[in-house]
Amino acid sequence: MKINVKILSGGIRNQALEISSDSTYEDLLGTLHINPEIVIVFRKGEPVPLDETVTSDNVEIMRVVTGG
Repeated sequence: MKINVKILSGGIRNQALEISSDSTYEDLLGTLHINPEIVIVFRKGEPVPLDETVTSDNVEIMRVVTGG
């Protein structure tokens, strides 16, 4: 399955990836070497659970900034 990923972290980076059809969003983050604890994954503008199977060919990953 081919997907397009937009990574929003200090800029915008687009990347096309080939993943297996049973990959989860957490698997996708692992492929990209992104720590799942510091990002939110969006599908069609809505956040998705990381254990859900990738179903869209367009995914956005946004880095979350926290502080005190």
